[in-house]
Amino acid sequence: MVSIDLNVEPDVGEGTIVNSTTPTTPCPGMCFESGLEFSEFFHRYAYMTGFELFVVGNRIKEYKDKGVSKIGIDDLEARPHMMEMIRLKCKKGGVKSSVGSNVTGCKVFVYGKEKNGEFVVISCQLEHNHPLTPESSRMMINYRSIDSATFDRVMINERAGVSVSRNFGTQLIEKGGFDNMTFNKKDLRNAIAVERRKTMFEKGDDVALEEYFKAQRDLNADFYSSIQRDEEGVLKNAFWSDARSRGNCKYFGDVISFDTTFSSNRYRMPFAPFVGVNHHGRSIVFAAALISHEDTPSFVWVFEEWLKCMGKPPMGIITDQDKAIGRAISIFFPGVPHRLCLWHMLQNASRNLGKLDEWKSIDTLIRTAVHDMLDPEEFDEAWCLVMEKYNQHKGWM
Repeated sequence: MVSIDLNVEPDVGEGTIVNSTTPTTPCPGMCFESGLEFSEFFHRYAYMTGFELFVVGNRIKEYKDKGVSKIGIDDLEARPHMMEMIRLKCKKGGVKSSVGSNVTGCKVFVYGKEKNGEFVVISCQLEHNHPLTPESSRMMINYRSIDSATFDRVMINERAGVSVSRNFGTQLIEKGGFDNMTFNKKDLRNAIAVERRKTMFEKGDDVALEEYFKAQRDLNADFYSSIQRDEEGVLKNAFWSDARSRGNCKYFGDVISFDTTFSSNRYRMPFAPFVGVNHHGRSIVFAAALISHEDTPSFVWVFEEWLKCMGKPPMGIITDQDKAIGRAISIFFPGVPHRLCLWHMLQNASRNLGKLDEWKSIDTLIRTAVHDMLDPEEFDEAWCLVMEKYNQHKGWM
C-alpha cells in the first residue's frame, strides 16, 4: 500500500503551484529531487485522478532489496538521493486474459530518469481507455490503509476476543458506512495477523521453527526450507518440503492443488499445502507454506520457493477463487493452466445463496450440471436451464 498525504505536495519545479484538490498534470521535463519524490508525486496524481500505477521494467529485481516494489519506491533507495530510472504504468495496462479481468490494455505510463543531479520526467502518456474513478481511489489496492487510531481500537477489541467480522462491523458503523472506509475486511484481518505474529514470535516460536528446519536439513540434505522476514525481522512467510515429498513431486507433480483456506492456528497464518494425487488415487502433500498476508507478493514468494525447490513449474494448478492467488499465478506461472476448485465453488454458492427459499432446488440443479454432464455442450445446456429458470443472465454468472 502507498501512503497518500493530500496535504503535502512535492516541489515539482520553480513557479509551479500545486494544491490538494486539483492534481498537477504531469509533463515531460518535470524535475524532482529523487526517485522517491517522483514516485510519491505520481501516486498522488493517480489517487486524485482515479486510477492505480505500478512499477514496470527490468530494474525491479536489481533494486528489490533497496526498497523497490511493484507499487513504487519506499524510504530506502538504491542510491542516497535517487534511483537511476523508473517506469510507472497504469494497472489496467496489458492484455485482457479472462471475462472477469479488469485489464483494458491502457497505454498510460510515466518514465523518469536521473539527469544532471535531478530526477526528470522523460516521457509520459496520460490518455486512458477506461473511466477514471477518483471517488473510489480510497479502496484501490495501492491506496487502502488503516490509520493508527483505528488500528489501536481494533487491537483492543481483538485482545478482548472480538472477531474480525464484528471488529470490521464496528468500524463500519463508527465511520458511517462503506463510503467512508479506507480498508476492507481482508485488510483488517491481515493487519491483525501481522500484529499477532509480532507478539507471538517475540516469545521465540519463529526461532524454534528455523532451528527445526536446520535440524531437518542436517538429517537429510534434500530437505528444503525457506523463511521470509519483514523489515523488522519478524517471520513473514515460510515454505518447506521434505525429501520424500520432493521425490513424489517428480512423479506425480504435473497437476497440483494449492489451498489457503485452513487458518485455524494461533497465529492466524493460513497454512497452504501443495497437494497432488498419486497412482493409487490418494492425496499426497508435495510442500507446504505458512503465509502472513493473503496478497499477491506473498503468493509470488511462495511460488518462487516452489520453483527453487522442485526445479520446474507444474503443468496445471487448482486453487480457490482468491484473486491474489490468480494474479500471482499470472505473474510467476504465466503459461500454466489455472483452474478453480469445484468444492470451493460449491461452498461459495451455498454461503451466498443458502438463505434463499429455493436454495435446495437451486443446489440440486447446480450439482446436476457440474457433476452429471460429461462434455462442454451438455454442461452449457444444463447451466443455461438453471439461468433461465431463475432469470439470471448476468455476466458474472
